[in-house]
Amino acid sequence: MKLTREQNKNLLEAAEEFFDYSPCMHCKHYFDDEDEDSERFDEPSACDAFPDGIPEEIFFGRNLHKEPYPGDHGITFEQAD
Repeated sequence: MKLTREQNKNLLEAAEEFFDYSPCMHCKHYFDDEDEDSERFDEPSACDAFPDGIPEEIFFGRNLHKEPYPGDHGITFEQAD
């Protein structure tokens, strides 16, 4: 069964809240919910590659996004400073 966009967003937000971890949090393209300069301050599970929401496979680390992924706008994981 495929999740709706809203269900996926809720699942990703729950993972962030309960587990407080995603490999995405170490990427320089990740929209940190504590970064007040972020254009997507209200979307902690988004990034430059996936501004409408990070795919579950990437967010949960099953794909480390070091290679192109459909819909990533040519942006892949880069270690944050």
